Amino acid sequence: MAVLIIAGLDTGGGAGLKTDIETVSALGEHPLPILTAVTYQNPSMVKGYHPLPREAVREQIRAVKESFEIKAVKVGMLGSGQVAEVVKEETSGFLRVFDPVLASTTGSRLVDDIESLKTLVEGSIITPNVPEAEALSGLRIRSVEDIKEAARAIGEELGAKAVVVKGGHLNLTDVLYWQGKFYEFPGERAEGFTHGTGCAFSSALATFLAKGLELPGAVEEAKRFVEGSIKFSKAEAKAVNPLWELQRDAYRWRTRKELERAVDELVAVGEKLNPHVPEVGTNFALATPFGEVFAVKGRIVRYGQTIKPVGPVELDASDHLKRALLKMREFYPEVRAVLNLRYSRELVERAERLGLVVSSYDRREEPEEVKRAEKGTMGWGIETAVERVRERPDVVYHLGDWGKEPMVLIFGRDAREVVERVKRLLG
Repeated sequence: MAVLIIAGLDTGGGAGLKTDIETVSALGEHPLPILTAVTYQNPSMVKGYHPLPREAVREQIRAVKESFEIKAVKVGMLGSGQVAEVVKEETSGFLRVFDPVLASTTGSRLVDDIESLKTLVEGSIITPNVPEAEALSGLRIRSVEDIKEAARAIGEELGAKAVVVKGGHLNLTDVLYWQGKFYEFPGERAEGFTHGTGCAFSSALATFLAKGLELPGAVEEAKRFVEGSIKFSKAEAKAVNPLWELQRDAYRWRTRKELERAVDELVAVGEKLNPHVPEVGTNFALATPFGEVFAVKGRIVRYGQTIKPVGPVELDASDHLKRALLKMREFYPEVRAVLNLRYSRELVERAERLGLVVSSYDRREEPEEVKRAEKGTMGWGIETAVERVRERPDVVYHLGDWGKEPMVLIFGRDAREVVERVKRLLG
């Protein structure tokens, strides 16, 4: 199925047509991109934009209308009132989702005539955020009840087929006004970049509608899709990542296989490693580029004169090493792997002789507020160790505390590097 997407180009790669194309493609449908304007922007600012001539936009739309069966249309940045008129004419009769882009995330205006956008509201499913809903309705929004009043006003006064007001600027609750009824969609705060959320949401909504979902179900699916695109957002673009689900699954598969191979290598040198396995067992953790962490379920334990993994490699199988690894990645994102061994002075001295960067922390110096915080020790310890050497540590150790076994953590940029460091330390 084809989804017609009409929007501007974000040269920073975080929103606009690029995000629309990725969203429709990720959801399994064919995007038909129509360019309305070129912006001059990067993740920090919009320096300006240039709208295309109205006839250039018209001919783009007509070219694809002749060859494709269009199931839905998503309209985003238009840039000018003249382009808005053309888009309304050429998409008349289609199922149309309109994201009324008035300004960029940084506040730069992206249309020359706000009043002209109102002509496209009629007959459209419109998806404004709170500031856009205020501009279109003339009402001030400070609560979910205000959102409902604004949605009703846009629907009834401007003739929208349906109105979805996105509550990200308020309390994460989206409100749909459709056929005289209100539907609320509470959200969960996702940590990550939010540039491009409006584009991803409206494109996802158009795509789910093209697939035949009824409007409330399509809104729910689009909202969850966007939450995932924020959680797995792109640091380079400082923007949402519509390809998150495809990339996440690929990264998970590769990470699991990489760690499984590394564990097999450790088992092969199990007789040498056996004396260095702590009483609580050894584990081996590896992070995906998205920061999800795999480890060995049940840990790696002594088994006769060798070692044996108790269970398979699984996601979130070691909370202890996960917290250590994620804290280290806050300082050094290139670090993806960590393994724990029993502490011995001989092991630490050998690491120093091999030229590895060694640091430590003393659990007896842990502040009381950290001790009281649930699972706060590991984060404090790694941060302390990093600050102590002021460079990326390869090995971090602590001497334990009351009821806590002394431990050595070996970090690496991947699982293979950790295995090689362990082999060198074992001699």
